[in-house]
Amino acid sequence: MQQEPFDKLDLSENGYASPSFKKGGGGEGFLPRIGPLENWHPPEIPPNLSQQGFYVGTSGYYFDDWVGLFNPPRLSQKQKQLLDPEQAEAFDRLKFYQRYFRFIEINSSFYTEPSIQTYIDIEERSRDDSLFSVKANKNVSHSRELDAKKGAELMKAHIEAVSPLVETGRFYSFLIQLEDRNQRSQKALDYLCAVSEPAIRKRMDVHIEFRHVSWHSEHVLQTLKDNGIGICNTEIPPVPHAFPLKAYATTDKGYVRYSGKNLEHWYAQEKATTSKERIAQRNARYDYNYSEAEIQERAQGQQQLAKKTSVVAIAYNNHYKIQAVLNAIYNLQVLKMQLGI
Repeated sequence: MQQEPFDKLDLSENGYASPSFKKGGGGEGFLPRIGPLENWHPPEIPPNLSQQGFYVGTSGYYFDDWVGLFNPPRLSQKQKQLLDPEQAEAFDRLKFYQRYFRFIEINSSFYTEPSIQTYIDIEERSRDDSLFSVKANKNVSHSRELDAKKGAELMKAHIEAVSPLVETGRFYSFLIQLEDRNQRSQKALDYLCAVSEPAIRKRMDVHIEFRHVSWHSEHVLQTLKDNGIGICNTEIPPVPHAFPLKAYATTDKGYVRYSGKNLEHWYAQEKATTSKERIAQRNARYDYNYSEAEIQERAQGQQQLAKKTSVVAIAYNNHYKIQAVLNAIYNLQVLKMQLGI
């Protein structure tokens, strides 16, 4: 699909800018009402819009605070024995997640070394129509030395690891997520192109998420396009230097991420000294619930992005208290309504 020239895109600072949900259908209909399941009422399963080119989901799927709210509550061994094999699959968090969403953003890869066994296991537990993006390791995206050779070697390890998803057509893209304090420089831009090149050469997509406004330029967008690299549109809290939320496309695949607008706690994690504090402050950072009006507005932006691409992936990163789940569900419902399906 032909893309709009960047000189016609709005490069101003103005980007396009808990709903109530009907419960039922996620698992309570086929799981026995035993023990803690008696009081578990998961959200309603949203429409699947993958045929319309919209893949909506969350950033990550394995969060302990989701258990009992989204995922089924934990059962005793005696209670588990009452489940048949199909019912037991509801307690596989990845399989349960895919009852709701066709897009999954793998976050664990940011913290751990690439392992092909991880993606063999994921592929074996995945639906045929699911798509996965994989976040590049922090040593690629958060490198201070910008050693392109080291970064490219680590990306090659990622490429090898995700091959089970590539071979079955379930791989969407690598995501290189920069910190909002990473400012633009030609050296940094050259580095990003260099570390992306091994994947691009193998026809595997790479999207870069810029969070600092200094990257908001036609030169950067054109460089990405010239090198076959995608841009991940993003929303973070309104710090003065935030890259604005847009509907840009530099390849045929669109990508949008929403991390909420909790400005008060955005940098709280930097003050943590213990593991428990880091988890608590990470949760506080992403403790934001998009309103119905905000999601409706963002759905309009997603449709603008769809006009420039063949497919759009949408990830909610405000995971705390299943807000990402609820917002993603409502986003799909809104898209269906706005598309007139």
